Amino acid sequence: MKSMFSALVMAGSLLATPVFAQPAPIAPQQQQAPGFYRVKLGTYTVTALTDGTTPVRFDTLIHRRDKAVLDRAYREKGIDDHRETSINAFLVDTGEKRILIDAGTGKLFGDCCGRIPKTLEAAGYSVESIDTILLTHVHADHSGGLTQDGSRIFPNADIYVAKAELDYWFDDQAKAHAKTENQKMFVEGRASLAPYIAAGRIRTFLGAATLFPGIRSIPAPGHTPGHSFYEVENEGHRMLFLGDVVHLAEIQLPYPSTTIDFDADESLAAQTRKRVLSELADSHELAAAPHISFPGMGHIYRDGKGYGWAPIPYSANVVEVGQ
Repeated sequence: MKSMFSALVMAGSLLATPVFAQPAPIAPQQQQAPGFYRVKLGTYTVTALTDGTTPVRFDTLIHRRDKAVLDRAYREKGIDDHRETSINAFLVDTGEKRILIDAGTGKLFGDCCGRIPKTLEAAGYSVESIDTILLTHVHADHSGGLTQDGSRIFPNADIYVAKAELDYWFDDQAKAHAKTENQKMFVEGRASLAPYIAAGRIRTFLGAATLFPGIRSIPAPGHTPGHSFYEVENEGHRMLFLGDVVHLAEIQLPYPSTTIDFDADESLAAQTRKRVLSELADSHELAAAPHISFPGMGHIYRDGKGYGWAPIPYSANVVEVGQ
């Protein structure tokens, strides 16, 4: 009897032992979460938006600087030529207007990019809520995100672009005289702008112009003929949106005369870069750059005969920046 009781107890114990299912294998996502970073500029809110990143082989594109210098600069900074380049856009919310500065690539660079609509949504905005887009210039990584399949992505937005820039990209002679490898940029730029032209949503300006209270354009020719910076000022705080004055910070900051194949006028682009870097180093004004690692906000400082980049410190809270 005792042995039978013991057997029953043991059997009950075995039956009561929990059986745990094996956890399903985890498949980590291969993309980062939609990237945005928000700061305050006076009463304005400025949000950096990532459109994605893409590898760029700068060793084949850099001019006026030999490959040995490029390799040495990369080694000193612990990186190599296979690192990816950020494509950033910036949203200025004034409380009354929602102004997007550049629009990313759309699908022109493939699956790497074209994330601005989703990034905007993650940041709390819809594409319909954007009422103004300021283009620094018409290259694909700044204007390609305006359209998809020939339709406007931002149906309520007016597009502001320097008249010299618009004229250049719609000039057949300019296209014919461009570098062969850059002629497709004319096709892409025209296609990106065409639906907005048809809808009467293109606004042009001449040179330095006040576009809205506290927001002005600054001519920065060279990279393209109508390449423009935009300065935003609110309650004494300022931020300068640089466009493509710097593509490769590791080289073009210490060696500002370095140009890139995408520059329409390389000599003028180098002059513009030297001027603005000197001015920013003197003023300590906050800068925002499309191709400096996300979020692309920081300060220029002098470093020997060249310059360096000090990114704004990361903050878990939305903090005030600029000066």
